[in-house]
Amino acid sequence: MDDLPLLPPPLVSASPDAIAFYRNMAPVAYAALRADLLAARRALRRLDVPEIVLHDADAYVFLVWLIACWQNGQTALLAANDLPATHAFLSLPWVGRCNDSALPDWSGDNVSDDVAFTGPPPRFDCPGMVFFTSGSSGAPNRVFKTPEQLYREATLLQQVFGGTLPAGTRFAGTVPHHHMFGLPFRLIWPLWAGYPIICEPFLYPEELGRLKAGPHVLISSPPTLKRVAQLENFSSPASILATFSAGSPLHDSVAAICETRLATRMIEIYGSTETGSVVHRIAPGGAWREQPGVTLALDERGCLRLRSPLLPDDDWFQTQDTAVLDDNGWRLTGRADRVAKIEGRRVALDALETALLALPEVAEARTAPLYRERDEIVAAVVLSDSGCAQLRTLGKTKFDRLLRQRLSSLLDRAALPRRWRYLSALPYTAMGKVTAADIVRLFERQALPPFTVTTRAAREIVLMLALSDCMQAFDGHFPQMAILPGVTQIDWALRLAQRHFPIDGRFSGIRQIKFQRILYPDDNISLTLRFFPEEKEVGFVYASEYSVCSQGRAVFAHPAAAPDIVT
Repeated sequence: MDDLPLLPPPLVSASPDAIAFYRNMAPVAYAALRADLLAARRALRRLDVPEIVLHDADAYVFLVWLIACWQNGQTALLAANDLPATHAFLSLPWVGRCNDSALPDWSGDNVSDDVAFTGPPPRFDCPGMVFFTSGSSGAPNRVFKTPEQLYREATLLQQVFGGTLPAGTRFAGTVPHHHMFGLPFRLIWPLWAGYPIICEPFLYPEELGRLKAGPHVLISSPPTLKRVAQLENFSSPASILATFSAGSPLHDSVAAICETRLATRMIEIYGSTETGSVVHRIAPGGAWREQPGVTLALDERGCLRLRSPLLPDDDWFQTQDTAVLDDNGWRLTGRADRVAKIEGRRVALDALETALLALPEVAEARTAPLYRERDEIVAAVVLSDSGCAQLRTLGKTKFDRLLRQRLSSLLDRAALPRRWRYLSALPYTAMGKVTAADIVRLFERQALPPFTVTTRAAREIVLMLALSDCMQAFDGHFPQMAILPGVTQIDWALRLAQRHFPIDGRFSGIRQIKFQRILYPDDNISLTLRFFPEEKEVGFVYASEYSVCSQGRAVFAHPAAAPDIVT
């Protein structure tokens, strides 16, 4: 491949009036992009550090900071969020719009479009960014990438898929841009090839109807596409020429429905943070084909090995993904590292999940090993309509027994799940993955309920709690009725406050506590947490759509202080 230029070609040669982005559906021209890039470079130089942490929900702002970093020869560590724990973990200067008023800003430093770049030339073969990936274990690992690797991937994507895209095709996405799917597919590829980019993510399938007339490419993931397939009244958006999906397997049944509903070509991508895109297929039913320059082989375990122009060297890269090669091409079959040792026996979690999905009561399933007083397999399951009906009829204990009995004729006894959680949805990450750590977390003795953040500020956060997905919190407290205990409500508020706020001190007591309405599993509940650092207190309010259910203030004293409980 020829040497790559230091900047995407449109940043150098596109007309100043040509459209580079759409922010809030308003066009942003290349002239404004170039001016912002120069201003961001100046702001970053004033920091005078080789590394910064980058986080911004706005794709435009994020990309300006990132390319300015590369042009300055600085390295950006890409943070997935701006929670206090992440700030503590990444103790470097942060840029982007976060909950920190001291962050640098380029908005007052714009310069005209004709100012030349100055300073030493950057080396695009040096690390320009760091990704953090947990794989299936939950432990963060650093993955270094150079700008050259992303630009090479953008060139390959345009070579493979760009031939069918007319000029002016707009790129839209439902996935975040700080991962190694959203970043190259949603931002770098269109910027490299000169396609306009829609900044705002489409978080819900219903929002796709906001797409205006004209050709589009959609960068999405299996969880979102599954919701598209499930919606009863889905309004087809404007022309989508191609939809790309990655992060987890895209089932053919979902792909077939989305192909019709979106009137689009469905393209599934397999790859990883380390490798970039490796193979692709046309879904449903298509065989996996290697990306240009990629060579695949199998090791003695049947796991893929590969060489790729997107890797930092020409060595073989070993994966834990199993595959077979037949007359129709490559077929991905699972993960070799998803094998648990239970009672001295090997349990293939992929095989167990396949058996679960074959049951008519099960719509989705994920399993994980749980190593405590005894080793056991746990299962998180989304039930089908018939499964939900049987659960209501039989009750949880008998229904657990029914599923184990169904599996017992297919699997070894050690592989049968001993503990079950029935969920309305699996705990997918933004990239469509479900980690083992997230599954195990559902089975903690005092598990937190699954939650989503609806609003967040420096001293206040509002969470929506999925009580029905945390039934263990209701078990045994009131045998005749499932009621959420008050002590559990306090415990959740304390733990969630300590997760989201930089609280200095240990819990000392509760004051102004009021329980005003009983909480049931089917309730839609919000939890509002307000941090008062001067008083070392956190206020909490549980509320339904109709009324406040409970509230109070938790006191966090200095570690040396004695407990002081005030009611």
